[in-house]
Amino acid sequence: MLYLIDSGNAQEIEEALMLGARGVTANTSMYRKNDIRLHDFVNGYSNRELDFLSGEVIGTYEEMLQQTEELLALYNEIVIKINFSKDGLHLADTLHKRGVKTAMTLIFTMGQAVAAINVHVDYLFFFIGRNEEYGSDAMRILSNIQEMIAAKRYPVKTVAASIKNLAQLEKLAAMKVDYAAIPYTLYMKSLEHPLTDSGARTFEDDFYLR
Repeated sequence: MLYLIDSGNAQEIEEALMLGARGVTANTSMYRKNDIRLHDFVNGYSNRELDFLSGEVIGTYEEMLQQTEELLALYNEIVIKINFSKDGLHLADTLHKRGVKTAMTLIFTMGQAVAAINVHVDYLFFFIGRNEEYGSDAMRILSNIQEMIAAKRYPVKTVAASIKNLAQLEKLAAMKVDYAAIPYTLYMKSLEHPLTDSGARTFEDDFYLR
């Protein structure tokens, strides 16, 4: 499982990339929270060697198509991130026919995943934490989606999103999910363990006492 840093904060993104995150994703709420325009956000990372960089479009089919044209003018390798909706499915189908990569987000059910696969999206952003809070068995649904993709050999990658804790993160890794859209705080927490810290102190003490 590879990491995409899920943040709009430049400092968090830079540290995550330095530590090995393979790409950058954010949503409109993150752009607003960090007082950054989408075009500036994309420009900031378009010259980096990333596996994944997304820009999220919002609105009607026509509005999202116009926003897509503007993003592609900035960076033609960008992944267009689309909220799940009828207009979103229409847009994804249009962009696939043009050879533009897409990611469908706000996926909560098998039915939504199947619909997204039918319009040839390249990435499925399946929400874990929010789904669990709603009362759904998110891990089971995602596991079923992955089994379907593997059985039919669909050319789509799964991205686990809305990850709330380490237990969820570790289950997702064991499930062989392709990517995790990981928040900065959880990323940093995943690197910590008291036995790692105590072991490092012991090795350091022994090194300097030679």
